[in-house]
Amino acid sequence: MKILHTADWHLGNVFHGHNRIGEHRHFLAWLRDTLKEECPDVLVIAGDIFDSPNPSAAAEEMFYNFLIDASEAVMGMQIVAIAGNHDSAGRIDAPAQLLKRHNIHVRGTLPRNTETGEVDFDRLIIPLSHRSTTDAQAVCLAVPYLRPSDYPMGMNNGEGMRDLFDKLLYKVKKSNLRGLPIIAVAHFYAAGAEISENEHSERLVVGGQDCIAANVIDPSVCYTALGHLHKAQSINSAAGEMQYAGSPIPLSFSESHYQHGVTLIEIDNEEKVNTQRIPYTPLRQLTTLPPHGSATPLDILRMIEKLPKKGRNDEGVTWPYLELKVEEKQPEPTLLHQITTSLEDKAVYFCRVVRVYQQDHTATTAHKTSNTLQTLTPIEMADLIYQDKYNSPLPDELKQRLLIAEEYSLSESLQ
Repeated sequence: MKILHTADWHLGNVFHGHNRIGEHRHFLAWLRDTLKEECPDVLVIAGDIFDSPNPSAAAEEMFYNFLIDASEAVMGMQIVAIAGNHDSAGRIDAPAQLLKRHNIHVRGTLPRNTETGEVDFDRLIIPLSHRSTTDAQAVCLAVPYLRPSDYPMGMNNGEGMRDLFDKLLYKVKKSNLRGLPIIAVAHFYAAGAEISENEHSERLVVGGQDCIAANVIDPSVCYTALGHLHKAQSINSAAGEMQYAGSPIPLSFSESHYQHGVTLIEIDNEEKVNTQRIPYTPLRQLTTLPPHGSATPLDILRMIEKLPKKGRNDEGVTWPYLELKVEEKQPEPTLLHQITTSLEDKAVYFCRVVRVYQQDHTATTAHKTSNTLQTLTPIEMADLIYQDKYNSPLPDELKQRLLIAEEYSLSESLQ
């Protein structure tokens, strides 16, 4: 059986104010062509289909058009899609019955029996077949993103996830699907996974409280298709192969070095799993100036001058996104205006300026330890803050401005 695994599309994402519809259309067209070339039996989409619970009409249109295009491109292919933490679970579930007629299975919420309120485990178990037959050749455990309220009372994330998978596996072993290869599709932050240290666009709970041990998946599961983290990677686990497909396009500048694409899985009759990465090159790249470290405002402006200029009929389809890392030794109130003016004729999408301050706290440590906050005047406090930030004393001009403001404030309070 051949399965193609993708995740974290984030359709409708706006990157520092820039619309990304063109980028997503480019990816979905590439994915459709890849499906036609590889002809998998199953396409798995492991959550975060949309960037927000209330996606735009254009984002929804892209998704549903792709589902139909993909189904027609590879006749007999099944599609399994689950909701991620960015998605609206109810919105994903809404067209489930209609999509099922096209061999498309979506799971947004944890299904429950309407009378008892108990979890309907059978609806999370999806038989998988080869494109040329309707006979089950494998089993998919399709588990959407779960929130604390989805777990039995008193269980934490890890305990609740383990309990759910154990019950699903028990159901499979007691059914006529027993003995078939099992794959799982889920959306969570697995312990041991690599995330960016500086910034990340995944919604992770501070302190890693949403982190779940990889061994919640039983070793009898031969492949686990994960979504949530944007870096494509394998997870060390006692269970079978477990991988994040990663996002198809970068969603923060910390992801500039990520390798994007999809994962192709082949499971043989002995349940041996072979995986292969199929790389994808996003329509737009990320550019940081300077590439390493930071530069002075003057050097940044010189680098901007060397950027390619806009062409007369250039619509900017492939222009890169740009961030600038500026080393500031003193306030530069006109810098942003200078930068935006310099970029007006450049073939880039300007995103942000990251200000970097070279700090040396040795000059102010003694002062801080020998003075309490109660004994510092406002000017002295401003001087300490300025020294912490720029590693130099508060300029006389700024001191005079602060003194004038302080005197004005005092005269207003006395009136």
